[in-house]
Amino acid sequence: MSVNHQIVYDLLEETVGSDYVSDDPAVLEAYSRTGWILGRKLKKRPGFVVLPCSVEEVQAIVRMANKYDVPFIPVGSFLHWSCQPSYPETIILDFKRMDKILKIDEKDKYALIEPFVTYSQLQAEAMKKGLWLPVPSSGGNTSVLANHLFCGSHFAMHRIPFYARAVLGVEWILPSGEILKLGSAGYGDDYFWGEGPGPDLRGLMRGYVGALGGLGVVTKMAVRLYPWTGPDKFHSRGVFPEKVVEFPKDLAKLYLAIFPTTEDAVNALYEICRAEIGMSLHLLSTTMAMAPMAKSREEFYNLLQAFKDISEFILFMSFKTSPRVMEYDRKVLQKIVEENKGYLIPDEMVESLQEGIPETIRSAVSMRILNPMGGYDVFRSWAESLDKLLDQLKQAKKFLDDKYSDFIHFYYMIPLELGHYGHIELSILYDPMTQLDEALECQNMGIRQDAEQKMYVTGSAGPAHDILGPSYGNYQLLLKKIKKKLDPNNVSNPPYPIDVGKNEG
Repeated sequence: MSVNHQIVYDLLEETVGSDYVSDDPAVLEAYSRTGWILGRKLKKRPGFVVLPCSVEEVQAIVRMANKYDVPFIPVGSFLHWSCQPSYPETIILDFKRMDKILKIDEKDKYALIEPFVTYSQLQAEAMKKGLWLPVPSSGGNTSVLANHLFCGSHFAMHRIPFYARAVLGVEWILPSGEILKLGSAGYGDDYFWGEGPGPDLRGLMRGYVGALGGLGVVTKMAVRLYPWTGPDKFHSRGVFPEKVVEFPKDLAKLYLAIFPTTEDAVNALYEICRAEIGMSLHLLSTTMAMAPMAKSREEFYNLLQAFKDISEFILFMSFKTSPRVMEYDRKVLQKIVEENKGYLIPDEMVESLQEGIPETIRSAVSMRILNPMGGYDVFRSWAESLDKLLDQLKQAKKFLDDKYSDFIHFYYMIPLELGHYGHIELSILYDPMTQLDEALECQNMGIRQDAEQKMYVTGSAGPAHDILGPSYGNYQLLLKKIKKKLDPNNVSNPPYPIDVGKNEG
């Protein structure tokens, strides 16, 4: 790839103005790697950083990138390593200037947003109108639009859909620069519906996990909102990790249940789902449960020692959606837990968890999970029936215990949409200063095991598709056809969603 740097810079400056484009080495260094630890291995400076403020500016930049054969990456929260450049002279589109909530529709319960609207921002405004949406595990500072395009798991998936299923109308700039509107937006100016009467190409746009910026840029999206019965403001004091949030104690309640075996716990999950109680339901390893509670590394290890005889918990959260619902939830939960040989931990022993409810609602306590070791990555991620997930979890944990005993591993399993299927993430904690290469090796071996066992993998991207594809009907060949058709010049964040070659450097 041969790029005339000055010509591209001048065109970007002409498009957005001199204040909103930079090739300063100090600025480019800040965009050379994300907060994801594995990004250290992929670090590469971009050629340009540009901050557009309108659909027209984004469209002009995309068209220019095609004309001059320059890769571009649309970034939201800049968390995942796919936000980092894979090729020199890449243009980073940072959407900080496109941060408007364009509409909150109280009747049809949706919000129309631009790319840089965060969960905390949207949640705060929605709660004033008696609406809300759960924050994902990446935290309240995450871009709502980006998270609805990539991944989209959150703590309330037991009741509220995985965000791949919550995308409504969309304004999508294809890699060629053409604008495509999906759902009701394709027919008029209302974004309330995703299926039509315009074209429904949401599966093509993001699939289960997302295209990682490899199929163009979404500049507007409508997302679902849900009824909220709590306060319209969160008053807080202190500084993290000592921050305290004032929250009505009768609005939500957490329970922890312990079972003799993981099989008993999974059976209880099924029964809780059949009873259709609660807002949030997880099966958590002890490590996963303790990490958000700990305010320091020392406290984390002390908690692990205190609960060393317990391998996992069921965490259940009840929301006060009507006057009697919380009492009903408690009685049904207790009956199910006892019938499956478990018991509920006394309330006084989980008081610190109760205090963390507002933090869970607003910020998902994601930063606390990263405290213990400094290095964190998802080792395996699947979507399957709860029984199938349990079988694979046992195999994967044994593999980590046998081959990577120095890593701390933890997992969470969530029944989705009242148990119709489940989602699980098995993650590793490690020292990034001394164990980074080992962590990369561990992840690569995990991908190959998934291919051998034909699991429904939710975290595959880029090169992983070529590893997994032959075991899944060669789907990677179809994905490459889609990439080449929509992005014939391969400028939209190569090599995502799949590598089709061509670019060099």
